[in-house]
Amino acid sequence: MSIRTFIFCDICNPQALRSVEFRRSPRENERNGRRLSDGRAWFDGELSQAVYNGWSIDNEGQHICPTCQKINHE
Repeated sequence: MSIRTFIFCDICNPQALRSVEFRRSPRENERNGRRLSDGRAWFDGELSQAVYNGWSIDNEGQHICPTCQKINHE
């Protein structure tokens, strides 16, 4: 048995919902693909890996996905 860590975006996924069917996208930054996505972001891995893959942590300790970072900077 192994322990898995999931990071959830506190902006677009504050309820920490994870469904494998939601994140099947053929290209980066697309929210639909083989299966539809509702856009809720989550990351399967340690926090350091999430940060390496473009996630950030704000001053309040909230985890923010790359998509929400782009939206907030526009």
